[in-house]
Amino acid sequence: MKKIPMLVTTLLLSLGTAQFSATAQEVTEKDYIVVLKSNKTDSASLQTLQDLGTEVLFQAPEIGVVNVKSDDPAFLEKLEGNSSILEASEDIEIRVDEEEAVALNLQESGFSPRGAADLYEQYQWDIKRVTENGKSWTINPGNKETLVAVIDTGIDFNHPDLKKNLVFGKAFFPGAQPEDAYMDATSHGTHVAGTIAANGRVMGVGPELAIASYRVADPKGNMDWTGILSAITTAADDGAVSANLSIGTYTVMNDKQDRAIHLSAKRAVQYALNKGMLIVAANGNEGLDLGKRMATEQGEGKLYDGPLFDTFSSIPGVVSVSSTTNRDTLSYYSNYGSSNVHLSAPGGDLGPNWPNEQADPSLMEREASALSTIPVELGSYGRKIGTSMAAPKVTAAAALLKAEYPQFTPQQISTHLQNTAEDLGKPGHDEFFGHGLVNVYQALQ
Repeated sequence: MKKIPMLVTTLLLSLGTAQFSATAQEVTEKDYIVVLKSNKTDSASLQTLQDLGTEVLFQAPEIGVVNVKSDDPAFLEKLEGNSSILEASEDIEIRVDEEEAVALNLQESGFSPRGAADLYEQYQWDIKRVTENGKSWTINPGNKETLVAVIDTGIDFNHPDLKKNLVFGKAFFPGAQPEDAYMDATSHGTHVAGTIAANGRVMGVGPELAIASYRVADPKGNMDWTGILSAITTAADDGAVSANLSIGTYTVMNDKQDRAIHLSAKRAVQYALNKGMLIVAANGNEGLDLGKRMATEQGEGKLYDGPLFDTFSSIPGVVSVSSTTNRDTLSYYSNYGSSNVHLSAPGGDLGPNWPNEQADPSLMEREASALSTIPVELGSYGRKIGTSMAAPKVTAAAALLKAEYPQFTPQQISTHLQNTAEDLGKPGHDEFFGHGLVNVYQALQ
C-alpha cells in the first residue's frame, strides 16, 4: 500500500498485551468500550458495570456508550448475555501519527508581514478551485450564526487568521484541563480549521463562518474513541450545522470487536442527523479500494480479513470525501470505493513525479500540496496533503449551503452538493470521485 510521506492520519489499534513471568501470568488492566442496549446511559447499566469492578473512564451518555477499565481477564465473557449490554469490545487507541507540516518560509516569500490575503493569492490553488476563484464569497461567505464543528486535535486560538471566527473550544479526553480546549496537540486541527474558515493572509472556503474546536487528542496525540463519540453528540447539541471528521479507523463487519466500534459510531451519526448536523468524513490515506475483501495488517498485529470499511465514512448519512490533485486526478494516497465515496475535493499531492521508486526528494513539488494555517509557534502557515485536507472543503460547503438555505435538512444539503458537483473521471458516479468535485459556487446558485 502507498503511504503519504507528509500528513498521514494513521490509526493504531491497541489490543492490549499480557506479560508473562516464568511462574504466573501477571494481571493486566485493559480498557473496554461497552455499548448499552439503552440509547442513553442509565443508572442501572452503570451499576452493572461497577458491580463487575470496573472503573468508568469516559462516557458518551447521549448514545449509551461507556469506556471502562477492568483487570478481569474474563470481563467480556461476563458481559455476554447481560440484558443491559448490546455489544462490548476491547478499546482501540487512535493516534494521529503525522509528520509536521512543511512551514512556509515567510522571510523568503518576499511578502509583507500582514499582506491582505497575499498567501491565498499566491498559493491556495485548492481553495480557488472549489470556490471558483472566490466567486462563491460574493453569494455567501458564511455568517457567525452558522456553526461548524472541527472534531480534531484542537485549534490554535491565537492564530490571527482564525481569531475572528473561533467562538469556543471544548476538550474530550481523560484528564483534559480547561485551557486544553484552546490549543492544538499537533498541527492537524489548525490546518483543517483554516481550510474551513481562515480569513487573513490565507482564506478558507467559508471565511465568515463560525467554527468551534472539539479537541479529542491529548497532549501526546492519543485519542479516546468514546471521547470522539461524545464530541460528535456535544457538537450536535451545540447547534453545529456540519462537523468535520478527518479522523477515524477501519472496521470489518465480520469481526466482533469491530461491530461494537461500528455500532457506536452509527449511533453517534444518527444522533447528529436527528439534531440537524451533517458529518463529513475523510476517506483515508492508504490507497485502498474500500468495501473489497482483503487481508491486511494494521497497528499492533491487527489482522483484517474481510470487506474493509472506514468506520465513519461508510455509515449512511455521512458524506465521504476522496482527495484530488491540482491536476484533477485522484491523489495517489486516497482511499476510494464504489460505495464509499460521495464527493471529492482537493487534498493535494507532491506533483506528477511523486511518488517514485528512487524516492528522489527533488521531484517533490510543494506547490501541489495544500497551504493553510498551522499553530503560530510552528510557523503560522504550512503545507500538508491528505484526505484530511479534502474533507473540510466539503464541510465548509455544507455550512455555506445551510447559511444560504436555512430550511435545508442534512440530507438535502448532501444531495444538493452531489447534484452540483463537477463531474470528474467516468461520467456520473464513480469509485474515485463519487459524484464529482465539490463546487461551492454552483451549489450556492
